[in-house]
Amino acid sequence: MKTVEDCIEILAGMQERNGEFKLERSDYNLVTSLARQTFKGIGYTDRQHQLAQEKVLHYRQQFEDNGYDIDLALCELRIELRKIDRSRWVKIIESDAAVRPLTPTDDGQWIAVRFIFQKKLIANIDRLKRSIGEGTYDKENKVHYFPLNEKTVYEIVSNFNEENNFEVDEELKNYYEKLVDMENNKKNYLPGIYGLKLRNLHEKSLDYAVSSIGEPDIDNLCHFYDQKEKFGLYHFDEEDLEISLNSLSPIAKKVAIRKKKQVLLSSKEHNVNTLAEIVLELYRFPLLVVLNEKNCYNEIVQIHKAFSGIILDESCSVLFRLDNNEEGTSFNQYIKRNNLNNKVDKDTKIVYISSNKIPKPLLQSEWFPSAAITTFSGRNYGGTKVDDYLDEVDLIIHYDDEVSPWKAKNIEKL
Repeated sequence: MKTVEDCIEILAGMQERNGEFKLERSDYNLVTSLARQTFKGIGYTDRQHQLAQEKVLHYRQQFEDNGYDIDLALCELRIELRKIDRSRWVKIIESDAAVRPLTPTDDGQWIAVRFIFQKKLIANIDRLKRSIGEGTYDKENKVHYFPLNEKTVYEIVSNFNEENNFEVDEELKNYYEKLVDMENNKKNYLPGIYGLKLRNLHEKSLDYAVSSIGEPDIDNLCHFYDQKEKFGLYHFDEEDLEISLNSLSPIAKKVAIRKKKQVLLSSKEHNVNTLAEIVLELYRFPLLVVLNEKNCYNEIVQIHKAFSGIILDESCSVLFRLDNNEEGTSFNQYIKRNNLNNKVDKDTKIVYISSNKIPKPLLQSEWFPSAAITTFSGRNYGGTKVDDYLDEVDLIIHYDDEVSPWKAKNIEKL
């Protein structure tokens, strides 16, 4: 017997051998794996070499009983040891340098995490992926890449740092320390309303919020919360917010505290007047109403009457007409009779469109809705164009009898 690789291959039965060898069940997978590796001409790493020596010594008695002298073999190698780069680091990487060949559509900087296989570290990476996304993995160089942003820096450097033997770029350390300071001192950084005062907003965002709702107070705090995504607000004092939200009707409060921007108001459980009351209570004007192409006449009559006496007809605009068939004639005459064929301008409160298209006058105007009502939660007949337009709106109320399977995951039922 010449080398430690020969000993392992004999134990695994991959070389002719004298006598019988009996492997313990707990050693079978390891020994056969090591044997297959060297049988293919792949050398051990230093740690594999140490394991191989330990296993040969563990079975010394069986080798001696079968006439093998292992002492010299333990010190000899048939194949040179493979050198393994066990470095662990976290760096900022330019996509041009390393990521672009793997993900050619991305241009920005990436945060890169490098380590060789270890179950605990792999488990950490897999757990983080559920919150920061999959990223990209360079299998050859053992590097995980993620888009560089505040969330990924905070999560990755929190988990991969000097405490578990990772070398972290100084730039990343400074970035991370600032994020920790922001987390610990939210009042100095996080945009929100503190003590009924808007804080930490860009000047333009602050002006936009105040011009839309006014200076914060207990009465309008619920409106700021309802439109928090639009204004980029992340903090509200809980006690003040609860008082303000409780001033709303139960159904309007449900809309204001929604988790998703699209909600379903069941037409089986609520009449159209409730729909109008929500819009009025939250003062979600200007309002876009998307009518079902197949039921336009009945829908416009109901919704127009619900807002009648509150929103002037001259502040409403219907931007489409129907063919002059039985329903189409009634629809077109209703628009004419109620003076709803107005031009869209900055004073327009409600615009009605059909679910089959976005009218050019709407796209060409500077008018944009604060909220939208749709009477159909399924696929719009106009394809993605109507959906794309609505995607920019932070509150969409689907007034329908049930949630369509096409959009169920994006719609919260009230």
